[in-house]
Amino acid sequence: MSRGPDLFGSYTPGTSLLHRAPLWSKGLGIVVVTVAVVLAPSWPVPAALTAGLLVAGTAAGVRAREWWRGLAPALPVLVLLGVYHVLTTGPGQAADVLATIVVFLVVTRVLMHTTPLPELLDGVVWLCTPVRLVGADPERIGLAVSLMLRSIPFVVGAVGELRDAVRARGLRPNPVLLVTPAVISTVAYAERTGQALAARGFD
Repeated sequence: MSRGPDLFGSYTPGTSLLHRAPLWSKGLGIVVVTVAVVLAPSWPVPAALTAGLLVAGTAAGVRAREWWRGLAPALPVLVLLGVYHVLTTGPGQAADVLATIVVFLVVTRVLMHTTPLPELLDGVVWLCTPVRLVGADPERIGLAVSLMLRSIPFVVGAVGELRDAVRARGLRPNPVLLVTPAVISTVAYAERTGQALAARGFD
């Protein structure tokens, strides 16, 4: 089974300013973006942030094809949300919701493109250090995040391959009929992952 589209992006070595920036500064930047979006009165703020991040990401080496690979899978959901909000709350609210979603998709791809995954996971583990006070293990949280990032593209790829197999037989893909084989494939992948973790000493 092949992996699906790289929804969040992946690290690409480089020497740009963003590549050389320490992880804490990138985290601070994400906090600033989040606060700005939350406090923004309307859609122009997240739209401007998206434009700025697109410029910064392109300067760091993110190509147009990579932007498209990150945004294309979200388009059906964005269209549905846009139509819903246009009909219920008006175009302004629809633009605000869509711009907010897109800005976080873009900032995620910029972060993943300029930060090695081990460094990013180390940051997650560090942030989760306080959970030791309640008996949790930050290392396991980091492992869970790593598995999530690796699993989502696989699951999307599984659904895509099922859809292609149906089309190859001259049939029209039915989302309802694809659910069962997709779930079976996902569960099988989860079992293989669990077995691999158990073999390495994880209970």
